[in-house]
Amino acid sequence: MNHFSAFITLQKFSFFSIFNLKHFILFSIAFFIGCSSTKRLYSDDYYDSNSAEIIRVLLDNSASDLTITVNDLVFISDENELLAKVNSGNKLRFSVESEKVNLAIGDKDFTSKFFFITPSSENGIIKVNDKKYRGRILVSVYDSEVKIVNQISLEDYVKGVMIKEMPVGKGTENYQALKAFSICARTYAFNKMKENKIVFDIYPDTRDQVYGGVDGETAITNDIVDETKGQMLFYDNQPATIFYHSTCGGYTEDVINVFSKNVIPYLNGVKDGDEPFCKISPRYEWTESYSETVFINRLLNAKLIDNEIYKISNIQVNSRFKSGRVNELEIKLISSIGDEKIVLLYGNGMRTIIRSSDGKSILRSTLFEIKTDINKNVIINGNGNGHGVGMCQWGAIGQSKKNIDYRKILNHYFPGTVIKNFYD
Repeated sequence: MNHFSAFITLQKFSFFSIFNLKHFILFSIAFFIGCSSTKRLYSDDYYDSNSAEIIRVLLDNSASDLTITVNDLVFISDENELLAKVNSGNKLRFSVESEKVNLAIGDKDFTSKFFFITPSSENGIIKVNDKKYRGRILVSVYDSEVKIVNQISLEDYVKGVMIKEMPVGKGTENYQALKAFSICARTYAFNKMKENKIVFDIYPDTRDQVYGGVDGETAITNDIVDETKGQMLFYDNQPATIFYHSTCGGYTEDVINVFSKNVIPYLNGVKDGDEPFCKISPRYEWTESYSETVFINRLLNAKLIDNEIYKISNIQVNSRFKSGRVNELEIKLISSIGDEKIVLLYGNGMRTIIRSSDGKSILRSTLFEIKTDINKNVIINGNGNGHGVGMCQWGAIGQSKKNIDYRKILNHYFPGTVIKNFYD
C-alpha cells in the first residue's frame, strides 16, 4: 500500500517530485550518528567526519503520550523509508507500543523503532510546539519512554546555547568573554558526545548547558561561534574538562574540592584579579536571613535530624578551602529536654541543604560568613554564585570590558591549556 496516498489530511505527493531520492538519502546520512552500534541507539554504517560533528540533545521525554504540533513543512520517515510530507498545523501523536513508537496523524497509525522529523530543505528549521530547531528531530522509545531528540551540528548547537548561558551586553563590551565562552561550550559538548550514551548526548538545561534552539540565537553570537568554529580547549593533547559558573566572588575553586577525586592541574583555584574582575556581577555580594524554625526545618528536610524540637546553640565554620569557601560547617543543636546534637555540613553539598531563604533555589555559594543574631535568626553574608570551578563568567565579562583578549581569559581560568581546532 502506498503510504503517501493514505493521508486524507495530508497533501498527496509524488516522492520524486517532492524530494530527490539521492539528496534525501545524503541528507539523512548526514544526520545519522554513531560510532558503536552496541552503545548508541539507531546508529548506522555511515559514521564519518560529518556525522562525528552531530550532537543529540534531549528535548523531551515522557512515559505516556507526546504530541508535537508541526508548524512548518516537514518529512516523516522511519528506519526504512520516507513516509509522508506533513503540512503545517498537523499534530503528530507519539506513544509507546511494545517498546516501539506508535505515530498517529489524524486517523492513520504507524509503528516503528523510531521516526525522524526532517525539515523540507537542507538548511531548514523545524518548528515544534512553537520552538524552532535546526537539524532534525528523532522520536524513539527507550526504557519505556518516548524521547524527543534534536540531532544537530555541534556548531549550530553552540549557537543555541550562547545567550542562554551568557549575557550579551551592549555593543561589543562582552565580545571577548563570549568568544571565550563559545570555546568552553563547544569543548564541554564535545566531551559529552564522546561519552557514547545510547539515546542522547546532552540535556538542554542546567544539568548540562541551557539550549534554546534557534530562539537562543542572535546575530552577534552566531558570528562569534562562526569565528571560533572548531576551536576547543586541549590539555596534554586531549579535550580539556570544562566547568564554568556565574560568579567566583574573588577566587575560583579547586576541582578536587567539588567534582573530582583527582587533581586536574588546569582546574586549580586562581585569584580573580587584585580587584576581582567579577565584582561587576549582580551576585558578587548577597545576604540570606533565616528564622531559627526555617533553618531547623532545612536540616529536618535533609534528614540530618529526626524532629523539630531542636534549637540552635551555635554555628561555626570549622575549616575553609584556600579560596575562602567553607569546607566544614558545624551546627550545634540542643533539644527541649537538653540533649545536644552536632550536625556537620561539607563543601558544595551544603548549598542544597541550606538553600536560599525563600527555599526556591540552592544557596548561591559556599563563600560566606555565617552568624546568629540576638533573635536566633541565622544570617549568611556571601560572595559569588555557583560552585566556583573553572571559568568565572562574570569575571570573563569583567576582563572583556578591559579589552583583555579571549585567549588570555581562557588561560587565566584554565592555565596550561591550549586552543586547537579539532576540524584541522
